[in-house]
Amino acid sequence: MEHYIENDSLVICLEGRISSDTVNIIEEEFEKIFEKNPASKIIFDAEKLEYISSAGLRFLLKIKKEIEGKIIVRNVSSDVYDIFDMTGFTSILDVKKKMRNLSVEGCPIIGNGAMGTVYRIDEDTIIKVFNNTNNIDLIDNEIKKAKDAFLLGIPTAIPFDIVRVGNKYGAVFELIKAENCNDYLVRNLDKLQELCSRYADFIKDIHSVKATNIDLPEIKDMYLSHLEDVSRFLSDDLYQRTKNKILSIPDTDNVVHGDIQVKNIMISSEEMILIDMDTLSKGNPIFDFGGLYMTYITFNIREPDNSMKFLNLDSETCSKLLYDTLKNYYSAMDDAEYKELLKTITILGTLRFLFLVGGLGIGLPDLKEIRIKDCVAKLEELL
Repeated sequence: MEHYIENDSLVICLEGRISSDTVNIIEEEFEKIFEKNPASKIIFDAEKLEYISSAGLRFLLKIKKEIEGKIIVRNVSSDVYDIFDMTGFTSILDVKKKMRNLSVEGCPIIGNGAMGTVYRIDEDTIIKVFNNTNNIDLIDNEIKKAKDAFLLGIPTAIPFDIVRVGNKYGAVFELIKAENCNDYLVRNLDKLQELCSRYADFIKDIHSVKATNIDLPEIKDMYLSHLEDVSRFLSDDLYQRTKNKILSIPDTDNVVHGDIQVKNIMISSEEMILIDMDTLSKGNPIFDFGGLYMTYITFNIREPDNSMKFLNLDSETCSKLLYDTLKNYYSAMDDAEYKELLKTITILGTLRFLFLVGGLGIGLPDLKEIRIKDCVAKLEELL
């Protein structure tokens, strides 16, 4: 049996027909392979599997009972999937149908980020092609979050398929005819003030949704994790002050996107639609603005043309986009409260940028050390 390791998972390829005549041989081979390659997650790749009998199903069930860990059967043909489904095994095992191949050649790009690129297939369909060529779990996670968001009433694209795009994977979404909000802004800079008001109202609508009946990660935990990852750059005192500041932010159960910048919003004459749901979380809305501060402000520090490369917007427009949106969102706040709010947002945005630069190594290598020093100095100043 062909086998290999993929992202700490043991992949075993099934092929031909698995029946009472062959199942004992397959079981013996599996035991030898697993003994040499113990893993907490086993993936049976069924791309070449033509048929599986009840004896083969019992073999898979036996493995599930004996091995502590996740069992996945993937690339299952429609005929074989029907066998799993009719016998009830799709409710026992994680069984995934074989993916269809899809080309994005000639398709316009409507979004591009760290996780992947979004293409428009036709007027009603988009596909996000992920940069990571192996990790299906990332795609499953985003699709799950998109479905959860849709059921919560958040305007978003509806996911319905995972496909192969060359040597990568993509998630296919249904989307009404709309254009990327970033592209709309670039074409309509004279409407910046109007867009900021609409942008703020849209973010408010997202934050008004409560994540009470849905399992979403806490965004505060994400920021605390970022802090741990960059703790080596901070003195013990600054680390503790930063941690105390994050912990002092009141806990709420609002839905937050995690990266609600204009590239992750589609716009039509009727509504705005949120896409790129892999960072969907719950918590205090202020964390979303920390992410926006990083995108619109900190990326331009030391590299003033960065936003032109990423958003096709200059640094002055990005500043107006952030601060006018904040003013609209927090219009009822007095000056003293607003000043303290901006301080907290700047701390969060600076920490997140420090994590991207110092923790993940994103950005120009020549600027890495000075940007780390800038972030540390900014945290010292603010805290």
